[in-house]
Amino acid sequence: MSDHRALRFISAALLAVAAAACGRDSGSTRVINIVTAPPGGSWYVMGGALASVINDAVPDVQAVAEVSGGAEENVRLVGTGQSNLGFVISKTALQGYQGREPFSQPFPNLRMLLGNLDIGQIHVVVLEASPLDDVCDLRGRRVGVGPSGHGSLANLREIFSAGCGFTFDGITPVYLPYDQALSALGDGRLDAAVLYVSPPIPAISEFGVTRRFRLLPLTESARDAVIAKYSYYLKTAIPADAYSGLTADVPVVGTSNGLMVSADLPEDLVYQITKATFENIDRFRSSYPTIADFSLEVAPKGGLIPYHEGAIRYYRERGVWPERGSETGDGSTQG
Repeated sequence: MSDHRALRFISAALLAVAAAACGRDSGSTRVINIVTAPPGGSWYVMGGALASVINDAVPDVQAVAEVSGGAEENVRLVGTGQSNLGFVISKTALQGYQGREPFSQPFPNLRMLLGNLDIGQIHVVVLEASPLDDVCDLRGRRVGVGPSGHGSLANLREIFSAGCGFTFDGITPVYLPYDQALSALGDGRLDAAVLYVSPPIPAISEFGVTRRFRLLPLTESARDAVIAKYSYYLKTAIPADAYSGLTADVPVVGTSNGLMVSADLPEDLVYQITKATFENIDRFRSSYPTIADFSLEVAPKGGLIPYHEGAIRYYRERGVWPERGSETGDGSTQG
């Protein structure tokens, strides 16, 4: 059993105890779970903060944040009714909603609650003395790509194929958790470690304490090619002040992240969760640096999948819902 599955098992057991203790069967308290990511990442921290906000602000609800394998697993957990809310890469939510790879079936009950939480960006870490100059130089190299089954693997495949003209067959992929991949890079067992995260990420900062490193950019032509094929990618840059040792912003591509919810949750409950989040927005934003600028104005935009009616009700009440005949919040139709 993998570490994150073991932790999910423990969390599930605690959730069951909490449900019993809170009288879920009697209807006095409703227990909801929020699936996040492996410990140490931004979603894990955000999930704990969100659960705390809900517990303090929404009557008769007990929210529990749970570890998970990340975006892909979260889509399956929420999509199959095993979880109520989950952090997600927005384009991964769309793939799950439509039943496109890496999913073998559609999950039509997925709904967005918070869009544009932050931007996940491709980080390609190499040692300072590496001969590699940009992301497309990874061809033929031994590369740490994250843990097997991680939600960002599909992103890496798209970026490598569209931007650089090679697939995972063009590299030797090594499936390791981010911290282990960076350790292997430092020991010379890898040529590069790829992390798809929202900067700054502690694992890279900690790696920089003992190792001098660089982050490889994507060339302008590669970025253009990725976006031409996959319109949900954004041109972005890892800021120079994200990590000690960087001397300039690093141009890359990224995708928006969000918080999805099951369509099966009642409208009033989702309304109350949305309302509680924004009435305690400073508390939520302070949980992690990447969401410091998250706001009510951006939340109902770019979700890619339909928003939950409870969230739409709150956004309309606050006058920020983009009324353009679409429940996706961005004026587009996703089917």
